[in-house]
Amino acid sequence: MKALTRIAALALLALSLASGTAHAAQIWSEEFNVGSVPDPVVWSYDLGNWGWGNQELQNYTGAPHNVRVEGGHLIITARQEPNGQFTSGRIRTQDKLTFQYGTVEARIKIPDLGNGLWPAFWTLGNNFGSVGWPHCGEIDVLEMGSGAAIANGDINRRVYSTAHWDFGGNYASYGQELVTGADLDNGFHIWRMEWTPTSIRTYVDGQQIWVMSISNPQSFGGEEFHAPHFFILNLAVGGNFTGILSPSGISAPMPAEYRIDYVRLYDNGHTILNSPFAGTVYCTPDWASCPCGNGGDGASGCANSSSAGGALTASGSASVSADDLVLNLTGGLSGQPCLFFQGDNQLNGGDGVTFGDGLRCAGGNVVRLQVRIPNSSGEASTTASIASKGGVTAGDVRQYQGWYRDNGLSCGFTFNTTNGYSVLWKL
Repeated sequence: MKALTRIAALALLALSLASGTAHAAQIWSEEFNVGSVPDPVVWSYDLGNWGWGNQELQNYTGAPHNVRVEGGHLIITARQEPNGQFTSGRIRTQDKLTFQYGTVEARIKIPDLGNGLWPAFWTLGNNFGSVGWPHCGEIDVLEMGSGAAIANGDINRRVYSTAHWDFGGNYASYGQELVTGADLDNGFHIWRMEWTPTSIRTYVDGQQIWVMSISNPQSFGGEEFHAPHFFILNLAVGGNFTGILSPSGISAPMPAEYRIDYVRLYDNGHTILNSPFAGTVYCTPDWASCPCGNGGDGASGCANSSSAGGALTASGSASVSADDLVLNLTGGLSGQPCLFFQGDNQLNGGDGVTFGDGLRCAGGNVVRLQVRIPNSSGEASTTASIASKGGVTAGDVRQYQGWYRDNGLSCGFTFNTTNGYSVLWKL
């Protein structure tokens, strides 16, 4: 969320090709519909009033009057306290939920920004803690409230997207802006980023804001854009981007609410969704955002006929040389075969992992592990020999799914490939 800086030589990074709008499988989402605070499993707070490298005026807090979940929304509120201090909120998914490539969509309502408010939806490379900024890379999907917008009288219509990175020891950035036909503080709007190994594009309500080619990172030092990133949502007050560095210059109505309805991640055929810790499950069997949700047809799938749902968990040493990864299924149907298998990291239009020629007994891209029969308690387990699988390197993310079917059904197309329970395992 740094002030926009253009390097003329980098203008060649812009592309003119239109982007498709179709989404593939949704593989993660934050709907902000549970509890009264952001889920601590996913989100952490940034706290403090040190200016955040941009001479920002607010103190970021974790207080409910600055950051809360209510009515299905995340609400970040900028306030001016009785002592004159500005407070607001900033949350991130660093080391908890990271991704590399993908289609990101967020439904967001900005407050009236005039003058001095600076909302942002952006990402940083997850190695930020070890290499710092800008070496980690930054992608700004949404920034508004610039000094230029104030000067031109279009503060609620002028939007920016920008990339920031390190190029041979020097700071580099490339961004573009869009002035929309109507104010964006009038309701919720859809912000989208399409990030592939060749380009990054951003949109608001389907209208392109920015595009940048990243297909040859060595030519511009852009390796940062081929690595896992994490999400950040915040509402700043003042700062370099706004051109307002004194509290007396802030005239935006307070309190000001920045509302986020959801953030969703879709697999675009390249996406890697990283769980940062060995054995971390990225969703639970009764979340609607799971590939399986709490579905199941009583014959196959991730949920049993009573809709109680099956759960797949993992334990082990997260080592490429270890053979102690254990997958455990609970909530299965007693006596009904359960198939554990390893596939690639991509989900396929809601149909589970990409199988090549289909699931069958072992499809083209599937390494079948073992078939286990859940006991009378609906439990089954198997051990995966990571070291013997080949082609596995440190840092790889592997996806495992648990399936089961009625007794008497043969291997083949009798498995329900629209349901399945997944666990991601980072080595």
